[in-house]
Amino acid sequence: MLSKQDEFTSTQAPPILTAPVAPLFMRMALPIIFGLLINGLFNFVDAIFISRAVGTDAIGGVSAAFPIQMIMISLSAMLGSGMASIISRRLGAKQDEDASRIFSASLALAAIVGLILSIIIVYFRNEIFHSMQLPTDLIPYAVDYLTPIAAIGLISFCHGTMSDCLRAQGLNGKVFKLMASMALLNIALDALFLLVFEWGVPGAAWATAISITMAFFYAIYLLRTGDHRVKFTLNHFRFIASVHKEAIGLGIPVFLSYTGFAMMLLMVNIALVKVAGADAQLLISAHGVLNRVFMLIFLPVIGMMIAFQTFAGFNYGAQKMERVIEVLKVALIATAGYAVVWSAVMIFLPEYLFQLFTNDQNLIQAAADISSIIFIGFITVGIAMICPALFQAIGLAKPAAFLNALHTYLLLLPALGLYSISLGTQYGAEGM
Repeated sequence: MLSKQDEFTSTQAPPILTAPVAPLFMRMALPIIFGLLINGLFNFVDAIFISRAVGTDAIGGVSAAFPIQMIMISLSAMLGSGMASIISRRLGAKQDEDASRIFSASLALAAIVGLILSIIIVYFRNEIFHSMQLPTDLIPYAVDYLTPIAAIGLISFCHGTMSDCLRAQGLNGKVFKLMASMALLNIALDALFLLVFEWGVPGAAWATAISITMAFFYAIYLLRTGDHRVKFTLNHFRFIASVHKEAIGLGIPVFLSYTGFAMMLLMVNIALVKVAGADAQLLISAHGVLNRVFMLIFLPVIGMMIAFQTFAGFNYGAQKMERVIEVLKVALIATAGYAVVWSAVMIFLPEYLFQLFTNDQNLIQAAADISSIIFIGFITVGIAMICPALFQAIGLAKPAAFLNALHTYLLLLPALGLYSISLGTQYGAEGM
């Protein structure tokens, strides 16, 4: 009888367990990166359309709403990434039926959490922004943008879980199609709603909500067509405590990372209101523009992290530890090289990107000043993303959670608060 190790060295072993590591890692990462970039373009293009069609205050209001949107994304990512980590290891161990059970139960939890969160955010949306002490002129834009996006929480959470299920199976081509279709539809609707119908900020929000909804239905189609190892089973579409406990535990590192970013954005906005005085609206808008650029630059790092996590999870499940170590080295080198290039661009030549959003030279200069400080430490981003992903991929949630908490909650947020209060807005940015 063959051992597990012997099984996966047989001729029927999938390429993820046998192919050369570096080329396969890049082949896995590139479709995810392209999909994320196309998907990220809709936030990037959203900001360009809003700033060009509506104005500087509008992008400030949308930026103020973004931390709340990020909290929704972080909860969805927690559920989906934790599930994906389990599924990858189950598939690596050839436990397809159990992987299907985990997916179906995770989809049920995503629907419940998404619905509850939608109700809370939509009902308390005005109170949320007043508690943030936003400048009065920005609050209507923030409410207009957040409401349609928050209202489809059930759909967006289920879409995220289905996308992570495709990714956990190594079906990166289908993930790319899903992301690309959503992004391209959003860009087209942005142009229609803002430039033709002139619906302003609500038009941008509805473009995003409609795009996510259509992507949800497309994800259902992708999961129902083709020969998938993971299948939806109605009898497991329910609350299963053991599944949810493990998935949430493994997803907490991602939740801490995403929520930390949201908290950073929120703290920056609050700090600007308190210390920037009359310049607060301009600086909130500048920070919002920079964040759109930063997220687009950051997405390929996430793509490499996702590919690494899938690769490591599969091989760990098949007990191929030497391949896990090798892909760790490849991922760290690739992310470091990428970060060096963009650090140079965003420190020395950031104005060229910010000019896409506006002709307001004060806004461009403010964003450039912040960028030149933030990107000093960007070279370490690969280590900060890949190392927690390794622990998550092999099922060690506590070390992954600690690493994410160390960066965001024990170092970044206290530094941001301390520098903002004692040294002002410019040095507060350096804490990021």
